Amino acid sequence: MARCPVCDSEMKEVSARANPGTLIILDQCGKCGGIWCDKWELFPVDIEEAGRLDPLDENLLQTPVPLEKNTLYCPRCRDRLRVFQDPLLPSDIHLQRCRRCDGIWLNRGQFNRFKQFQKKTREERLGPEETLRKLVHAYQNPESWVTTGVRGIYAYPQAEAESDPWPSLTLKGALSLILQTLLRLVLRF
Repeated sequence: MARCPVCDSEMKEVSARANPGTLIILDQCGKCGGIWCDKWELFPVDIEEAGRLDPLDENLLQTPVPLEKNTLYCPRCRDRLRVFQDPLLPSDIHLQRCRRCDGIWLNRGQFNRFKQFQKKTREERLGPEETLRKLVHAYQNPESWVTTGVRGIYAYPQAEAESDPWPSLTLKGALSLILQTLLRLVLRF
């Protein structure tokens, strides 16, 4: 089990829905609420998951917080975490990244802030209609899914034989069902 870089408590695994239609296992500290994302896990997590995983806790806002350690260490490889500098991120979002394994640490509240910023940026650049169109296109076209370059959670399995039409029909039917469900959620039917 991974240990929290801030308070050294044992972190628990939490699942989060991600795009396109998968689950990602994150590590979260039950004491301080921080979230650890391994490489490639932060960005595809659904924006709606932020409210569930990183809720606003008014009692915690009232309690005094001890000063954090100056140096935090990666819960995976124990390398030093460094503040992630990106001029595109707002100043209130503080991410700490491990240079060795590319994991990212987010203190309580940072996960939610990052996901809200991601949502706002996506809507500003694309607009709500274009965002929905791209989401529908992604679910209909698995070859457009993000891959890590290795056989990871986003590596789409290659068809072994094109002579049997049933595997593609089954995949097509599953994707159609997922698309219908997403559209119902978006349109609130």
